[in-house]
Amino acid sequence: MLPQYYSIHHLSSRHVLFSTLLGFFLLLFFAPHCWSQNDVDADAGADTAPVFRVCADPNNLPFSNEKQEGFENKIAELFAESLESELRYTWWPQRRGFLRGTLNAGRCDVVMGVPAQYNQVLTTESYYQSSYAFVYSPSAAYQLTSLDDVILRTLRIGVHLIGDDYTNSPPAHALSQRGIVDNVVGYSVFGNYAEDSPPGKIVAAVAAGDIDTAIVWGPIAGYFAQQHTPRLNVVLLPPDAGSPLLPFSYAMAIGVRLGNDALKAQLDTLLEQHSQQIQAILKDYGVPLVGVEATEEASSSDAQPDAPPQSGRSQTAPDEADTADVQAVGEVSEAGLKSLDKNPYTGNADAIAEGKEYYKMLNCYGCHGMRGGGGMGPSINDSKWKVGKGTDADVMKQIMVGRGKMPSFGDSIDPDQAWKIISYVRSFYKGSSDKVTW
Repeated sequence: MLPQYYSIHHLSSRHVLFSTLLGFFLLLFFAPHCWSQNDVDADAGADTAPVFRVCADPNNLPFSNEKQEGFENKIAELFAESLESELRYTWWPQRRGFLRGTLNAGRCDVVMGVPAQYNQVLTTESYYQSSYAFVYSPSAAYQLTSLDDVILRTLRIGVHLIGDDYTNSPPAHALSQRGIVDNVVGYSVFGNYAEDSPPGKIVAAVAAGDIDTAIVWGPIAGYFAQQHTPRLNVVLLPPDAGSPLLPFSYAMAIGVRLGNDALKAQLDTLLEQHSQQIQAILKDYGVPLVGVEATEEASSSDAQPDAPPQSGRSQTAPDEADTADVQAVGEVSEAGLKSLDKNPYTGNADAIAEGKEYYKMLNCYGCHGMRGGGGMGPSINDSKWKVGKGTDADVMKQIMVGRGKMPSFGDSIDPDQAWKIISYVRSFYKGSSDKVTW
């Protein structure tokens, strides 16, 4: 699902934060007709078997299509199987009136991709976070990493457009703010709906040489880039590339109707139980994840397989490093850390809540699971952690310096924020306090 999807009509500073994932498709003037498996089943008589009811777009890869080939389809299949339920779809193009005509009209119970904490629905914990990305040819004589690269003033740049200036994508706004206008080529996100997955046409334009690069929502960029030979380069823009009012990075979740807390809780449990399978699905579809792509690049490097990516720090493993390594990462914040051995925030409810947000922001769950159960990375709520053998100092070193395939986050957060992440991870433990040694 594209990032300007659901709240494009709420342009206050509070609501515009979510405009990028759901606003794109709410701007048509006519609510489309839906076609649903439910309509067929209603004529066939009552069905008492449990049903997992999902509303989705029938022509919107890599997210979903009527052939159920999208990654949201695959995750829905995984959940339906786990629940021993029949998977049943209501198909409706994700444009204006989508939620009103589907989820909130009772035609389904679940929408598989919405921005986390989008206030028009009840959202689960997020299951992936992505950002906008550059897409360009691997044979290009340049490497794009920043919107401030001067070469962007000379390239033909494709962006998704909707219409007027207030409903364009974040990259369109960001380029305009930098005075990059004349060399920007707009591609309608709606496109020709009679063709397959219209939002992907912008990536095909890069492959064909019609434009030099495109700045596209990450899942679209990654999925369609891998459809071409050679595969197009996909480079995520950093989460802070946008602005507080129009961010580039979004955490995505599953949406249910407001008030359906029981279903939300059930889905949160499924997200945790199937974290590893979900991450594998996202990887198969080429979805670039914030905080994960650098790790995967490091793991595939033959030259320095254990080097912490994006870090000039020592490659010494944290359990071999001394306290000076951690002290060199950054100064203690004004919050007042009295010791680098013990976490001053353990058990602090406010710090745990902040730590949870940092855990999501850095996409820690992408490797370690929603509640630390593991996936692409190891479990952090296993016996080693539960009985306190992973000391606060050890965990701080791993976060700030890196270890093995785990990247260093010392350039992204300060020690104070790292302590709060650790406090959140420690909150997973529900056992006896007499076993705690951290």
